[in-house]
Amino acid sequence: MDSSAETKPKSCCRFGRLLNLAIQVLRFAAASVVLGILAGLGATVLTLILYAVQYLAFGSIESAKNTVFSGFPWYRYMLSTTIAMAIAGVAWYLLRKRENPPRIVTIPQAVSGSKMPIFSTIAHVLLQIGIVGSGISIGREVAPRELAAMFAQRYSRIFHMSAKTQRVLIASAAGAGLAAVYHAPLAGTVLALGLLSKTQGFGFYAWLNRDDGSVAVNIVKNIAHSERLYCLPFALVMNYVAAFVVEFVMHHSSYYNISHFSCAISWQICVLAIAVGAVCGLVGYVFRLGIIWCRTHALRGVKMLCFMPVAGFIIGIIACRFPHIMGNGRSLSQLAFSVSSFPHVAASANIMIILLILAILKMLATLLVLRYGASGGVLQPSISTGACIGVILYSIFYSTFGISQVSAISVAIIGSASLLASSRKAPIMAWLLVAELVNAPFALLFLMLFAVIVSHLVANCVECFISHSCFLRSRAHDNLGILKFMVRR
Repeated sequence: MDSSAETKPKSCCRFGRLLNLAIQVLRFAAASVVLGILAGLGATVLTLILYAVQYLAFGSIESAKNTVFSGFPWYRYMLSTTIAMAIAGVAWYLLRKRENPPRIVTIPQAVSGSKMPIFSTIAHVLLQIGIVGSGISIGREVAPRELAAMFAQRYSRIFHMSAKTQRVLIASAAGAGLAAVYHAPLAGTVLALGLLSKTQGFGFYAWLNRDDGSVAVNIVKNIAHSERLYCLPFALVMNYVAAFVVEFVMHHSSYYNISHFSCAISWQICVLAIAVGAVCGLVGYVFRLGIIWCRTHALRGVKMLCFMPVAGFIIGIIACRFPHIMGNGRSLSQLAFSVSSFPHVAASANIMIILLILAILKMLATLLVLRYGASGGVLQPSISTGACIGVILYSIFYSTFGISQVSAISVAIIGSASLLASSRKAPIMAWLLVAELVNAPFALLFLMLFAVIVSHLVANCVECFISHSCFLRSRAHDNLGILKFMVRR
C-alpha cells in the first residue's frame, strides 16, 4: 500500500512536467508561426509601397527584367531624388529631435532591451522605403527587419515572455524580415543568430569560462545553455514562414534575371576565385570603414535639413549619365550579370571601364547618403559592387590568359558574395544570401565559400596590420616624448 501510494505522486509529477513542456513547445511554435506571418505580411506591404513610389517617380515598377531607372529625361532624375531627400530630411529631423528617450531604436538596441516606439518606428521604416523607391542609393533590407523586430517586441511584451525569449524573438524576427524581402530563409537565420551575444556561441567559447572538469564537458554544457542554440528553432521556423507568406502573396520570382549557366570546378576558376576574394576583401574592408565613419559622423539637426537635398541633387546629376547607380543596387547587379552572360562583351575594355566607374560611383553615392543623415542598408550596394569587380577581374584574366572555359556569370556571383562578406564582416550570411538570391548550382557553392573565406581573411589581415601599425606609431610617439623630456632634464 505504501509503495503504490508513493508512485502515484511521482507519476503525476512526471505527467505534469511533460504537460508543461508540451504547452511551452506549442506556445513557442505558435509565437514563431505568428511572428513569421507578421514579418512576411509587413515585408509584402513595404514592397507594395516601394512599387508605388517607383511608379509615382518613374512610371514603372522594378523587376528582374525591368531596371526602372533607364531612359528618362534629366530633370526626372533630379526632381525625384531631390524631392525625396528633402521630405526625408524634414521627417528625420523631427524624429531625431528628441533623444531621451530616442524615437529611433535600432535592432541591436531592441535586442538589448530598448523599447521600439510604434509610430516613430513605422515612420522611420517608411522613409527608408520611400527614398529607395525614388532612386536614392541605399539598401532597403533594414526597413522590413526593423518592422518585424518591432512586431516581435510587442508580441513578447503582450504575452509576458522572459527577457531571454524576448531577445531571441526579436533577433529571429529581424532575420525573418531579411528572409521575406530576398526569399533567403537560411541567410536570415544566420543573421538572427549573429544578433545575439558573441560569447553565447555553440560551445566554441568553453575555454574562456572553464569550470571544473574537462574541456569536452564544458563544451557540452555551453551548447546546452547557448542562447544561439535556443534561438535556432525559432529563427528557422520564423524565416521559412515569412518567406512562404511573401511567395504566396506576391508570387515570388527570381530576384535577378540570370541566363542558364554551368559551373565546372577547374584550376583556372579556383585561381580566379582566390584573386576575386582577395581584391573584394580589400575593397570591402575600405567600404566597411567608410560606412562606419559615415554613420558615426552622420549629420544631424539643421545641417541634415540643408545637406540631405544636396545629396539627392548630386545623385540625380550623376544618374543622368549613369542611371544604374540609383536604387538599392539591384539595377547595377543585373547589369553586371547581363554583361557576364556574353564573355566576349565582358572582356571588352570599354565595358570594363564603365563597370569600374559604376562600382566606384555606387560606393561613393551610398556613403554620401549615409554621411548626410539618411538611414538604410548596404547589402545590395555591396553585392552590386562585388558583381562589377568580379566581371572586371574576369575581363583581365580573359584578355591575358584566354580562359574561355570559365563562366563569367560564376565569377560575377563569386565577387558579389566576397565583397558582401568583407564589407559586412559576415562570411556565412553573405555566402548563403547570394547563393539563395541567384539559386547557385552545387559546384558554385564551394567556389563561393572558398572565395568568401579568402575575402574574410584578407580583410582581417589588413585590419590587423593597420591596428598593429597604429599601435607601433603611438608607441614610438610616446617613446619620443619620453626621450625629449629626458634631454630637457
